Amino acid sequence: MHGAAPDSKVLTLLFKTSSSARSDNPLIGFLRVHRSVLAVSATAFAVLAVGIHELPAQAAAAQELVNQAVGVQSLAVSTAVAQPLDLTRDSYQVTSYTTVQWPVDPSSPVASGFGYRVAPCASCSSFHQGTDFDPGRGTPIAVVADGVVTEVGNPSGGLGVYAIIRHTVNGVTFSSLYGHMLLGSLQLHVGETVTRGQLVGRVGSTGASTGAHLHFGIEDASGTFIDSRAWLRQYANVPYAPAS
Repeated sequence: MHGAAPDSKVLTLLFKTSSSARSDNPLIGFLRVHRSVLAVSATAFAVLAVGIHELPAQAAAAQELVNQAVGVQSLAVSTAVAQPLDLTRDSYQVTSYTTVQWPVDPSSPVASGFGYRVAPCASCSSFHQGTDFDPGRGTPIAVVADGVVTEVGNPSGGLGVYAIIRHTVNGVTFSSLYGHMLLGSLQLHVGETVTRGQLVGRVGSTGASTGAHLHFGIEDASGTFIDSRAWLRQYANVPYAPAS
């Protein structure tokens, strides 16, 4: 019966059998139940694939932005460094610095200051050209700053036993005078180089004097006497140390 048409009952049975077989297949059931999940997963995978495909282009664009930013920053730094530096506007130079101290203790009583006064004796001046310190007879007298001895009297005239020392203080020339020292106490000679704090002699009352004291004077570069106590207050920059 090769040429005969299949029986309708037989076809119906075969269709039911096939449908039943598809229903009983676990894989077919899984796909039917989870087809929405699979659809979403397939969509996500497609988006991911597109993103991965576009990553090189996005990375290149980001790198370009970084290069542009670095280039601008480098240009700004290069421009700043290239500006010429003005090294002379705020520059300065210190020619010298001299340490200066008081010849006797600064707290010593002052018997007579600089300037006009009533002459204390017949041979004393009415214009006092120094400061008379009264630290006590025999007190050691110190050189106020490094210098060279230019004159001494042992004794000589109204200053009695005295010494004059030339100094260069902060680039300026001054001379210091120490008068009325005790006879036999002078420790210096003309031409000697002396240092600050060195012993000049001791407080006495030689020459035109009414009592033991140190007559301390300061001459400027022109040879004019100036206020020696004010000079000490201006230039003394180290603590007083007794002469040695």
